[in-house]
Amino acid sequence: MSRQAAGAGSVGAGKGVAAALVVVGTALALLLIVRARPAPDPFDPRSSAADGATALVALLERSGGDVSISRTAPEPGTDTRLLVIDDRLDAAQRDGALDFVEAGGLAIVADPASTLHGGPQEDGGSTVLSARDLPDDRLPVEFESNVLVGTCSVGALEQLRGLYVPDGLLFPVGPNERQCFADGGQSFVIVRDLGEGIVVGLGDNEVLVNRHLRRADNAGLATALLAPEAESSVTILLGTGTATSLADVGEGEETLIDLVPTWVWMVLVLAALGFVVFAVSRSVRVGAVLDEPLVTSRAGSELVAATGNLMQRAKHTSRAGWLLQTQLHRDLCAELHVDITAPLVDLDRAVAARSAIQPGATEDLLRRTVNDDSQLLALSGHIDRIRKGVLT
Repeated sequence: MSRQAAGAGSVGAGKGVAAALVVVGTALALLLIVRARPAPDPFDPRSSAADGATALVALLERSGGDVSISRTAPEPGTDTRLLVIDDRLDAAQRDGALDFVEAGGLAIVADPASTLHGGPQEDGGSTVLSARDLPDDRLPVEFESNVLVGTCSVGALEQLRGLYVPDGLLFPVGPNERQCFADGGQSFVIVRDLGEGIVVGLGDNEVLVNRHLRRADNAGLATALLAPEAESSVTILLGTGTATSLADVGEGEETLIDLVPTWVWMVLVLAALGFVVFAVSRSVRVGAVLDEPLVTSRAGSELVAATGNLMQRAKHTSRAGWLLQTQLHRDLCAELHVDITAPLVDLDRAVAARSAIQPGATEDLLRRTVNDDSQLLALSGHIDRIRKGVLT
């Protein structure tokens, strides 16, 4: 390669590196400017994170339940079971949930801090319950459970054995109150009559999240309360403090373009800018275009050409032919595992068996005598074809 070509290549490579640095720097600047997408909220039934509740939705649907996620409480008289995993309800949602229950509905409130179920907090007589971390592998229920079924007056839960409650409360209950997973006047499950309906309170909503639903009989608790039979309807009520998702997009005057986040437009602008910078950097040429001889890609051709040219210049055509024949003979013997002292007819048979070269052609080539330049050129061409057919 000439010095001019090398210089032009180095300049082009430098411009490519500079363009890449510009694009990367712009991308980092945009990442610092654009606000990161917020992580999903805990207890969100649309989140597959460890503290999300997509596993609960999948479990209920597999059990035959019809699950809907809403920010509005069901209308009074609706044939559905209401689930509040995390009580972030505003005043309107709370009133709607109470109206639904008072009209004869059933609500399961898993948040131990919620006022919907009426259970007191620690300062009101409840006992804090905690459990040790468990390994990833499943264990028998009796080893995973830290709350046993104990006293149970809720018929749907009597067949359960125990729960894994990582961090919750045991509510104080009276002897005549409906309860389950209870012992010594305290219960994990409490039942409250409200109007014509019922509110079931749980002492910990973490029993329903993805990472704990598979422990002990936590999944059995969820299906017994929410989907005890096929075609049960379940409505999961999200509070106003829960992050919005695509399902929350409603009707309005905004167009589809208005709904595209700002960071998407910034990414498109960055991509266009990067393309322009790259195209400009690659389109600049320094100096004139140089015509250089192309190197042939045929195996062994460079050695053949160099040796032949050298001997031709020295006017040693016979010796040049002999050197080429000797080198070919050694290469063929090494490639075909033929003893170098073996007769040429043995090597000829091996070449014919290995390639499409006719029997006798190799032996004739290796015995050929070269007396002038034209014969040396013909010999080089035949050697090149044999190398291509056998050694490549």
